[in-house]
Amino acid sequence: MYNEFDIYAYLVSQQDMQFFEGDEETATDQLNEMLHYIVDFSEETDTLAQLEEVVRRVLFEWIENPALLELDSEEMQAYITEQLADVRQQDIDEDDPY
Repeated sequence: MYNEFDIYAYLVSQQDMQFFEGDEETATDQLNEMLHYIVDFSEETDTLAQLEEVVRRVLFEWIENPALLELDSEEMQAYITEQLADVRQQDIDEDDPY
């Protein structure tokens, strides 16, 4: 359940963002903001596995797509909302193959 989800286990520090040379502070702040949005936009029906999948996706995309540094807060919120909806739909599709 989502109440078992501990976002603090996933938050990053500037040392974790060394590959964003010169933008470590911005990268840290934005990634942590996006991770907090996962909690902010989660629902009671979200499972721990779903929330962890969204974290995995966000972390992967963050590493693969440095352009995410250009997102503002509204765009980050939209991105997280989209990821949550996609993971929820994926679980529905897997439960009902017809």
